Amino acid sequence: MFPAGYQYHKVDSFKAACEALDALGGEAKLLAGGQTLIPMMKLRLLAPKHLVDMGGIRDGNRIEISEEILRIGALSSHASIAGAEVIKPFSLLRDCASGIADVQVRNMGTIGGSLAEADPCSCWPTALMALDARVVCVSSGAERTQTVAQLLKDAYTPNLEVGELITEVQIDRSNLEGMSTFVAFKRAAPAYPTASCALTVRFDGEQVQSAGMALGCVGLTPIRVPYLDEILVGNVLDQSLIDDIAALASEIAEPVSDNKGSEAYKRSLIRGLVARAFDIVMHRKNGKPHTETHSYYG
Repeated sequence: MFPAGYQYHKVDSFKAACEALDALGGEAKLLAGGQTLIPMMKLRLLAPKHLVDMGGIRDGNRIEISEEILRIGALSSHASIAGAEVIKPFSLLRDCASGIADVQVRNMGTIGGSLAEADPCSCWPTALMALDARVVCVSSGAERTQTVAQLLKDAYTPNLEVGELITEVQIDRSNLEGMSTFVAFKRAAPAYPTASCALTVRFDGEQVQSAGMALGCVGLTPIRVPYLDEILVGNVLDQSLIDDIAALASEIAEPVSDNKGSEAYKRSLIRGLVARAFDIVMHRKNGKPHTETHSYYG
């Protein structure tokens, strides 16, 4: 099916994009990678009168790192993030970016568009919540920074004002230290996961120094797993601790039964993904090969 008619506007800066949104009002939609917007337009689920194309914004896809912060431009594609030299040391980001959908989507889809969509099953929100990431948001008259957790108000409901857009993702380098992974289980590569888990663990020798974990696809927004530090810090990871955390994750998950599986099935799946995430982290810590981060059952 073809989309309804619209007027096309191309901008060369985030400021110009904000000004265009202010001028065009609620009849306008931003176009970044278009991997969600265009299919919805073809199905006539969305019929904007105006499309504001941000693809030509200079430096909108920059990826750079300082001593304190990793900065990822909102227009960075999943593929460019997966292949960026500065991303190589950070397994969680690399796992997430390289496992999203298929080659076309990874080449065209953007991290900013993924966050702005606020899809409960999207991968980047889960990965970035585990890392306590922030987003820089701008409008024609202001700029503010908020955490990814604050951005994701509800399913498909980002905390963005009218005319406001995401320009950059920021992650403190201290949150990127240690061993990490992003694991997902889905029907096929192009599909959204049935469930996902992002895990990061910092070690002091064999003891855990800090940890962070978020669950995806099992709630209206990604779920940050609480009490990890209380359970893990100062201890050596063993199967008993991992089982306790898997049980906690399964308990706090909020899955619903749908065509991907029942609530009970998804809680069991979360247990397995948490165990897999810890297994991969420990294998990486010890410099050993590990299982794949993404599994398909279709």
